[in-house]
Amino acid sequence: MTVPVKITGSYELALGYADSGLTWDRYLDGHDGPQVRPRAGRSVPFLPEDPSRAAVYSFGYTHRAVNGAAVQKGRLDFYYKGTGDLLCTDGERLASPVPLAGGGIEAEYCAVYCVDKEGEPAYLGYTLANDFSDAGLRHARRNLANLSKLQPTAVAAEVVLADLPESSAVSASISRGGTVVWQRDGALGRREMLYAPRVLERLLLHRRGLFAAGTVVYMLLGSCISSHKDGVELRDGDVVTLQEGHSGLNLTTPFSC
Repeated sequence: MTVPVKITGSYELALGYADSGLTWDRYLDGHDGPQVRPRAGRSVPFLPEDPSRAAVYSFGYTHRAVNGAAVQKGRLDFYYKGTGDLLCTDGERLASPVPLAGGGIEAEYCAVYCVDKEGEPAYLGYTLANDFSDAGLRHARRNLANLSKLQPTAVAAEVVLADLPESSAVSASISRGGTVVWQRDGALGRREMLYAPRVLERLLLHRRGLFAAGTVVYMLLGSCISSHKDGVELRDGDVVTLQEGHSGLNLTTPFSC
């Protein structure tokens, strides 16, 4: 099996690649300097220095099963999650900006894009993500479902420069006071999805005039694991850990509210 190429990656690297028209192999040839890693203090991969030039979106009900329960095709939903200001990464605190009705986590892949100078999205790669939301609000007041998703999103510190794998084992856990209080295993990847990633890409990104050149888009591809569906709510001081097998991506974030 080919070892996945993972990088942290600066915004400048994303811009250059998007406008180059090259494959990653050719573009990275000779790029072993600071562009391959983000500048100090900007640890989210490919995040612009001005985080408002990044946007986060989330699709839901995209996988064949969530927590082992089958999902019926045709329930696809979509949310805006905020600008890059609401992104955090491995080791950083996941903090809700408002009181919660019931905070929940979801384990999923995130596809990352940079809009080139012609306004076309260039796919950069994928990473592991925690689609955190106020699931309690969403289920109690359906009319405010969109507000429930305006919460921080955590992404792993590296992006894999490849298409999504066919399938990969993934696990999620919540620890409280050093003890695991909830844990779930699942599977992410193209074979596990009801909708191909390129279908979701076309639905969102191929809209002329919607995204300015240089915008970085973090597109969450839907979950296979949900803490809320197991009746588990996050508490202040909890630690959330996600692990993915195919690419070795990991994501650990302490939670505060």
